[in-house]
Amino acid sequence: MTKQDSVFSSDAVQGYVLLLLACGAGLLFSIPAGARVSDLLELSWSPSPLVFYLTYVTLVGLLGTFRGMAATRWDRHGWATVLRIVGHILFGQLLLLPYLLFSRSFLAGRGLVLPLLTLYATCASIMFSLIAYRVELWGTTRRTHTFLLQYTLFGLVLILPWAIGLISQVPTVLTLLSPIGAALKIVRDASAGELVLAFAFVVAIACAQLVGIQRTLRRSHVV
Repeated sequence: MTKQDSVFSSDAVQGYVLLLLACGAGLLFSIPAGARVSDLLELSWSPSPLVFYLTYVTLVGLLGTFRGMAATRWDRHGWATVLRIVGHILFGQLLLLPYLLFSRSFLAGRGLVLPLLTLYATCASIMFSLIAYRVELWGTTRRTHTFLLQYTLFGLVLILPWAIGLISQVPTVLTLLSPIGAALKIVRDASAGELVLAFAFVVAIACAQLVGIQRTLRRSHVV
């Protein structure tokens, strides 16, 4: 491991501090004032525990984007870089573990929700990191800045399918293609079929990015 790609590099540490502060703020804002926690999961804003879970999924995805963008500056490329990116994401999840354990009190005995949400957030973050890594490689080979493109793509993938799925004429299953929609469904008790679709989508997109990354690296003779 080099200093550049270490989880203790200056830009990585800044990302983790932001992650902890923002998720901590989301958790504080999510602590219910009432006694019946389970009733608050319908987002009646009293405040709702969903604030923390949506903040968590969004920021873990953003962490993946940050690490994917930074990866093109590391001394390694290809599979070594992908594995290092995954390591950074898992380290971020480890830092958030106390918050996640505290948030179990919001779930009213629904023991599988938190592991499923954590696994989904990890898969989604890896997907975002690979999208960002591929886009950054594309920009590097063309000497083009990709900052605005990166965050536009992040916002579109995060929100657009969920927002379109809210339209009455559109099948609601489309919301599961968005990390926001999938997180809401998982916390509110998703069916087995809905879970399969949500996970399959992020895994398929991640695999497609891996193929694209390898092609880009071969064309640019970086591998």
